[in-house]
This record gives sequence, C-alpha cells and structure tokens, in this order.
Amino acid sequence: GGRRIAVRDALAEVAADRRKFGLRGLFRGQGIGTAKAVVSLTLFHEARIFLTDFFKERNARASLALPRHPPAIGQCEGL
Repeated sequence: GGRRIAVRDALAEVAADRRKFGLRGLFRGQGIGTAKAVVSLTLFHEARIFLTDFFKERNARASLALPRHPPAIGQCEGL
C-alpha cells in the first residue's frame, strides 16, 4: 500500500498534474486500472445481457413466460 494523504493534499496534487499535463493529468498513472475497469464492466454487462436472453428464451420454450402487459385489474378473473 501507499502512504495516506489528506484530501486537500490529494486535490492539490491533481490540480498540479492537470496544470502540468492537461486533462491527461487527471488520469496519470491510472492507465492499467482504467483499462481493467472498462474490461470488467464490459464483461459484466455482456454476461448480464446473455443471461437475460438465455432465461427469456428458456422460459418461452417452457411456456413460463409472463404476458408482456398484464391485464387490467378489472379484467382479471376472480377479482
């Protein structure tokens, strides 16, 4: 781990990096972490879409799919 610094000191460091490196200064030294985050979120999102589609198709094949729009309350039997 690294040493702890106060929030004010961290903000001053970000401001100094921004002055020196422009907008790149905000992300200086974060390249690998940013890339890992993008890959992780992309994989999570794609897996969620895959599983959603898989279970929707599975439920449709097994006739377990719910109607797209449930009937209005007055149209339900037994109510």
